[in-house]
Amino acid sequence: MTRAENAEHWRGVVTEQKNSGLSVAAFCRERSLKMAQVLRWRRHFAAKDAGTGDGTGGMAGFVELVRQDATAASPSGVSIQVGERISIRLSRGFDPATLKAVLSAVREVAA
Repeated sequence: MTRAENAEHWRGVVTEQKNSGLSVAAFCRERSLKMAQVLRWRRHFAAKDAGTGDGTGGMAGFVELVRQDATAASPSGVSIQVGERISIRLSRGFDPATLKAVLSAVREVAA
């Protein structure tokens, strides 16, 4: 198998895992794959697709964190607390798009 063929094979595996709805661990268990290898290829393709080539998948940079008073309401209605336990609080009328974006980001970080 040539390098290009090998890379195309692994791109297919990574795409299949992402579309499977399974965690990387569960996907690898089902297919007897090494999780480290799948994750390595996933990072490779993320970096390549993002055009960074640095292995960060375009995630490098800074994000401003603003400490908010615990009693203040979030304008989006979505609040995340990271402390002894991680919790997500939703206010009445929360913005579903914000929640979806938060959950997607958490899934990417956890995978």
